[in-house]
Amino acid sequence: MTARPGRHRTVAALAATALSVAVSTLGTTTTAAAAPQHPPLTRSAHTHAVDCRTVRCVALTFDDGPTQYTAALLTTLEHSHAPATFFLIGPHALQYRADVQREYRDGDAIGDHTVTHPHLTLLPGPLVDHQIKDAAQQIASVTGHRPVLFRPPFGAWNARVREAAGAAGMAVVMWNVNPQDWKHHDPAFIDRAVLALVRPGAIVVLHDRYATTPPAVPRLIDALRARGYDLVTVPQLFATSGGLHSGVVYHHGPGP
Repeated sequence: MTARPGRHRTVAALAATALSVAVSTLGTTTTAAAAPQHPPLTRSAHTHAVDCRTVRCVALTFDDGPTQYTAALLTTLEHSHAPATFFLIGPHALQYRADVQREYRDGDAIGDHTVTHPHLTLLPGPLVDHQIKDAAQQIASVTGHRPVLFRPPFGAWNARVREAAGAAGMAVVMWNVNPQDWKHHDPAFIDRAVLALVRPGAIVVLHDRYATTPPAVPRLIDALRARGYDLVTVPQLFATSGGLHSGVVYHHGPGP
């Protein structure tokens, strides 16, 4: 991305941040046989520079949007000067174009979360390709940029899903902190669950499809910062340790 006026964060534009890394240096969870040698992913970042190998970083990620609740969440993030990563369902991106463009202008990272949110491991290969590639095209029609991050619905992936994401030029981004906001519709519970599990380098999975998740975010941001965490996007989380590779599965980033 190129720097654009948007969220008034204390950020500096980084042009063409190189994202290339040997997975073994990241402390990520993947399978050795599931790490094909794809070229590194490269994209610009409208985000501030931070070395998550030496700083306590955490990446808040939001799945299934945009929805009618996304605008309120974006307002919270803007007021808090906090970046996030959004994994979008393709038709939702088309329906809520203004929110997607707002995410892009704000410097948030935007990833692919399929067309219809199916269990990809239950689909034949051509349908897996369709779900990933068509959603990427739908998102790119709004932002002007194809996503390089992919999150499988329900966290369900196998070799076929990983290979399809890699062929589409995307890293597979999972998580290691799950407060189950899809089950517990209580902002205070969501906050407590994240804080109980968070560690440096954490990737937190949340959802902007539930009315009870955005109200949890202001207190969560304050509590994380009080513990010394720097909120980053997923690309930022890995940037200074080398970056992300297409077709590789990541569960968490580096930490001090």
